[in-house]
Formats: sequence, C-alpha cells, structure tokens
Amino acid sequence: MAHGYLNASYSVFSYAAKRYGGIRAIPPLPPAISVELSSVCNLACPECVTGLGLTKRANSFIGYDLAAEIASQSGGRVLSAWLSFQGEPMMHPEFFRITELFAGMNPVISTNGHFLNIENCRRLAASPLKKIIISLDGATPEVYTLYRKEGDHAVVMEGIRRLSGTIREMKSKLKVVIQFLVHRGNEHEAEAVSSFARSVGAGFRVKSMQVLDPAGAGKWVTSDPRKSRWVKGDDGAWRAAESSARGCFRMWSSVVITADGDVIPCCYDKELRHVMGNLERQTLSAIWKGERYNSFREKVMSNRRQVDICSACPEGRRLFFK
Repeated sequence: MAHGYLNASYSVFSYAAKRYGGIRAIPPLPPAISVELSSVCNLACPECVTGLGLTKRANSFIGYDLAAEIASQSGGRVLSAWLSFQGEPMMHPEFFRITELFAGMNPVISTNGHFLNIENCRRLAASPLKKIIISLDGATPEVYTLYRKEGDHAVVMEGIRRLSGTIREMKSKLKVVIQFLVHRGNEHEAEAVSSFARSVGAGFRVKSMQVLDPAGAGKWVTSDPRKSRWVKGDDGAWRAAESSARGCFRMWSSVVITADGDVIPCCYDKELRHVMGNLERQTLSAIWKGERYNSFREKVMSNRRQVDICSACPEGRRLFFK
C-alpha cells in the first residue's frame, strides 16, 4: 500500500510538472483503474450506450484470467480499483471471485441494484469491496422508470433495505452510497430519495446527467443549471457546457480497461475511439508509458476542447451534488 501512496503522489507531481513546467513525466502506473467486468446490462436506459445496444465487445464479460493478470500487474501501485464501466458488474457469473482479486486496492462497484438478493447481500458484506454505489433515480416507480427503462423500482428499494440490514447484522465495513442521476423528470423527488438513504444508513449523492445526443438534451436538463452539463445557445441549440479547466489530471492518474482488454484513457470514451493498446498483447505499464498514450496526453494538454471525448466531460465543473 505504501508504494500505492508514493505512486499517487508522483502522479500529482508529474502532472503539475507537465502543466506548469512543460516537463514530461508520468508515474510507473496509474494509481486508479477502472475494470469493465460486464459489457451487458439488464436495463435499457435511453442515454446509455449499453442500454441502447451500442456497446460492441467480443466478450460480454471479462475473463477471469485477464482480470487476474490486471490485478497482478496493478498490485502495490493502485490505490483505487473501480470494477465497473459500461455494463452491470453483478451480472458477471464470477463476480465475487473477481472482486477478491482486487483486495487491497479499495475496490468499488456501481450497480443498478437489481441483484441484491439474500445470498448476494451476504457475499457483498463479506467481500473486499469498500463501497457499493447503487443507482436510485426516483422515489416512486413512475418517476424511476422514466430513465431506468425495464427496471423494477420495488426490487431495488427492497434490495437496498436488505443490503443495509445485512451490513449491520454482519458488522461489515462496506459503505453504501445511493446515487441519484438528476434530470428534468425526477428532480422533485431528490429529497425523498435522500431521506430514504438516511433511513437505511446509506450515503447519498446527486449526479449530473450525460446526454449522448445534444439535440435531445432539452428533455433531460434540470431547472438548476448548475446540475446540468448542457446549455442552450442563442440559436436554440443545446451544447455541452464549457469548462475552464486546462489539461486533465485523469491522463496521469487513471485508465479504463474493457472486458476485451482494451485500454482507453477515460470513461468518456464510450465508443472506444482512443484505444491505447490491448492487454492480451502488451503489459499495462508498456501501454501506459507508450508513445500513443503520451501523444494523446500532449493533445489533451495542448487543447482539450479539440478532443472529441472531452467535449461533454465535466472536468473542472462539479459532477456530484448533495
């Protein structure tokens, strides 16, 4: 773990050296990784590439051997392992076995909450997971399903209650956070969901919403512009709200690895436009330090507004709210 903190510190200093001094330096490995356990989902959310059937992978689930290799290469350097990307991680048939691989890396998952049965709750409470983020975008079924298409509000509510009770019963240190993806149709129920979170001893946060097609942003934009990633121009067209941020610390601090072993620089690369390498053919270290990755870093640092995946990124703006 000590090496992990040193690696994280070096990522901060090396980013600062590049941003303020133009000096190229990168840490041996990123201190944070995201690993896509599943590229499929049981829901059909309308602004999600997986929900729309646009996620194309050779593998629906990451192979155990590949996950083990990622954990082996990352061990000692990684402080945070986010075991989610585009799909529902708990659909992986070896979900719990894989989470064990990342013990010691503060593993976290984000789930839609439809798989919190009795057995899974007990296994979650006993797992090395540090945090589980559960999406709950409404206090009522009608509002919840405005976005969580094909979801079951009652199943999620009961699952959250069950997991919270199991954590108390087993004296687990697993932290539960309920995440409310805010949009025009559900913002009036945010306080009710927050109250529910408090009632079960869970944390709560509001997250601004990403929209795939700017033309349809008006359907989802909240009444509070601070909680929207979109603004309407003088011509009436919706555009991503611009950020004043220069560069991007993520290029020095994290990577995303898909179920196929592709390494991409950021979770906003939903369509894998910028694959830096593949772990079936190269090591994570070789990809991270490679010329393709360094060239991409230079491009982002030079003018991130010209990078396609950066256009709707909230870097430099608030993404989460209470």
